[in-house]
Amino acid sequence: MSDYKENIKQIASKSVYGKLLYSRMRAILEKIILLRLSDYEYVKSTFKKRFGREIDLKNPKTYTEKLQWLKLFYRDDTMPICTDKYEVHNYLTELGYSHLLNELYGVYDDAKDIDFDKLPKSFVVKTTHGCSYNLICKNKDDLNWGKWVKLINSWLKLKVHAFGREWNYEAIKPRIIVEKFIDQQPLIDYKFMCFNGEPRYLQINNDKDGVHYVDFYDISWSRVDFTYEKFTKSNHVLPKPAQFEKMKALARELSAPFPYVRVDFYNPPNRIIFGEFTYFPGSGLLPLVPVKNNYDATLGAHITLPEPNNNLDIYKAINSLN
Repeated sequence: MSDYKENIKQIASKSVYGKLLYSRMRAILEKIILLRLSDYEYVKSTFKKRFGREIDLKNPKTYTEKLQWLKLFYRDDTMPICTDKYEVHNYLTELGYSHLLNELYGVYDDAKDIDFDKLPKSFVVKTTHGCSYNLICKNKDDLNWGKWVKLINSWLKLKVHAFGREWNYEAIKPRIIVEKFIDQQPLIDYKFMCFNGEPRYLQINNDKDGVHYVDFYDISWSRVDFTYEKFTKSNHVLPKPAQFEKMKALARELSAPFPYVRVDFYNPPNRIIFGEFTYFPGSGLLPLVPVKNNYDATLGAHITLPEPNNNLDIYKAINSLN
């Protein structure tokens, strides 16, 4: 099935029609996988496939193990709200952070309701319940909007929690938002990894010479020697952004309620723009490389797990084992 999915992805990369085909096929696969495996079964089997060993949920030590533990055994009603790309606007506004929000043009239940003619030349379309399902439009004259309407509406039918079992996505009402396009090149994504309310590392996504790089820095802005498997590390060091200390302080404030969360910002000139909250980057299933340096354990040591409040029958059964 994995080869089949990869073939569909290759088709999807070539056209809007291919993307629509991929979206529809993924919707079918999601329903199948949800019926076949419980969250616990999925986490155990997928972890073993990715890491080549059994997951230790009784005494988790690594970053990836602890994220799986949090998926299964911890619930916070605020997490789906903060994951929802529309509701997070309301959440941040109520906390007094509206100045961090990108301009929102509208929220919709159906892409057909978007008045394309009234949109500016450039804009971004996202679904509220997904990851990577978006349209970044730099010039709407280049779009076949009718085809994109079908594709965007197909995204609304996806159950994105099926692959990864990120439960916080399941509770979100699928909707569409249209936001302002942030016109800065290159647009660098500063992703603060926050452990029990303390930012300790950053994931920096940036593009150079047509290559997308994923680098990691410690909180002192020194680049560290790891990245996610199958991602590309750069060999250049980025300059520290002018508002780095302010972003760090904001990440500390916003992450305070959570055992682990990644808080993302953009920093165009004279502005800090909130990106998103991410509780399980890569579903917590992306190996960190080089493996020999055991960065997985280094990051995991920073997470203090809360008291479990979900799947307590499974939790008790695991902890009763010798």
